[in-house]
Amino acid sequence: MSDANKVAIVGIGASTLSRDGGRSVGALALDAVRAAIRDAGLKREQIDGVSGIYSTDQPTVWPGYVVEALGLDNIVWSSCSSPPSANTVAEGILAVAAGACDYAVCYHSKFRWDTVSGAARNDPLRKAPKGAFDPALNMPLVEPFGVPNGMFAAVRRHAHEFGTKRDHLGMIVVNNRTWALQNDAAIFHDTPLSMTEYLAAKEIAPPLSALDMDMPIDGAMAVVITTVERARDLPHRPVVVEASSNGIAGGTDFFFRAFDSYAAYRVLMKRLWDKSGLSIEDMDLVNIYDGFSSLALEWIEAVFDVRGEAGGFLEDSWDPEAGKLTFLGRIPMSTHGGNLGEGRVQGFGHVLEAVRQLRGSAGRRQLDRAEMALVVNGNNPVNAGMILRAG
Repeated sequence: MSDANKVAIVGIGASTLSRDGGRSVGALALDAVRAAIRDAGLKREQIDGVSGIYSTDQPTVWPGYVVEALGLDNIVWSSCSSPPSANTVAEGILAVAAGACDYAVCYHSKFRWDTVSGAARNDPLRKAPKGAFDPALNMPLVEPFGVPNGMFAAVRRHAHEFGTKRDHLGMIVVNNRTWALQNDAAIFHDTPLSMTEYLAAKEIAPPLSALDMDMPIDGAMAVVITTVERARDLPHRPVVVEASSNGIAGGTDFFFRAFDSYAAYRVLMKRLWDKSGLSIEDMDLVNIYDGFSSLALEWIEAVFDVRGEAGGFLEDSWDPEAGKLTFLGRIPMSTHGGNLGEGRVQGFGHVLEAVRQLRGSAGRRQLDRAEMALVVNGNNPVNAGMILRAG
């Protein structure tokens, strides 16, 4: 398919990322959307599509709020997506490719409620409504049930079947935290983490510690998507979408059958490789979803087709002196720090970092060669992935 028939990411934006931004979840979304539109070099009346994460993982921001608050009066397409963040980006990609709109802005905003942050429990302004619908089971950080227990069960089974060790999870966490030191916007931009410190951390749901869980923050991110043809008139080098996909397979209850997620990841990866005609060897960067380090472990298995061999694969890729992973001798992972190092916007940072690297605007963490990037987000059944190319 020629570039004229493809779509591209042409604008990116983010709010300040912090533990306490002093702004509402809606205000954070507006900051990010406004920044992305300006980055794209567009006027607000040119934006005619909008998509946001507005679903199970409260609090989220309804697209109507963004449209009204920013005076986007020419919207002909809109969508509400469930987490992770790549889902809303995928919705925008499909809408533009189908001609449902010309310029789609896609966003997600996160707020550090007491359901996801123990430090927020005594803050009256961060209390989730008692009747809040919580199918994502964020309550485990308050109640003895939910996500950490599901991740615990999956990683324990992984260790039983494949011999996975806590050191292997530590390589993922330390890699992301090390890269975050080169990202001034990251929540951990000034907090190094060594493998020794990781292994010494108290286990909450063994073998997982708080370091294995993404960091709740106040923050929002957004992108603007249009066709490659229209992108030629805009200020930045476009980032072309070579392929995007979702994947669902096997058991879809990732609290009790989390180990089945790998099958869904493989469905997604097969579609991306088949659709693009590319392979992992063509990638210069992989941004692997890390809501939990254990999720990243299975994503790495799926991306590099090393099921059951992740431990040895990570060991071969690990540089203990640098505190970083380099796959296949040249491919780095999550150069912005991921959810574990940059902060929890549920994978949106993975998309923005890919765009920055492919534009050549990643600052001091810019890679020498960045032409192709893989982004994967989420878990079964809520996941998404895309291959992006420098235009």
